[in-house]
Amino acid sequence: MAWAVGMTMATVPCSARDAGRLLAAAAARVEISLAELAAAMVAESRGTPPPALIGRALSQAVQTARTSPDARSGRAVPGLMPSTEEAEHALGRFFDARLRLVATPADEPARRALEDAIYTLCVLMAEPSAHAAVVAAVQYTET
Repeated sequence: MAWAVGMTMATVPCSARDAGRLLAAAAARVEISLAELAAAMVAESRGTPPPALIGRALSQAVQTARTSPDARSGRAVPGLMPSTEEAEHALGRFFDARLRLVATPADEPARRALEDAIYTLCVLMAEPSAHAAVVAAVQYTET
């Protein structure tokens, strides 16, 4: 289960708590246990595609997690933004932590490092979700 949570954190991106919720929602959608879902994810990482229903449930859960309600509301950009250097540094920490977690999804220190990097990006970019914070930081540093 730790592997599935870690891989979900790195894929979405999201916190461990949100990854657990996402996996629980996907498992509930297709009426299987979390252990069965995790086993299907591990098998997929080794080249065995999951059953279509499980694959769709995971895809839908990831897409839902990546869709920020604020993105649809036309929310104004905050007036106080970090320096470009700080945003670049935070993005670097995020991508380094994400690569580390993808390499070792069950590694607890790698999970904590990604959660810390996500939290930093959310605060810096004034975004409520990890995906929105990463997108905002990338766009901000590219301008």
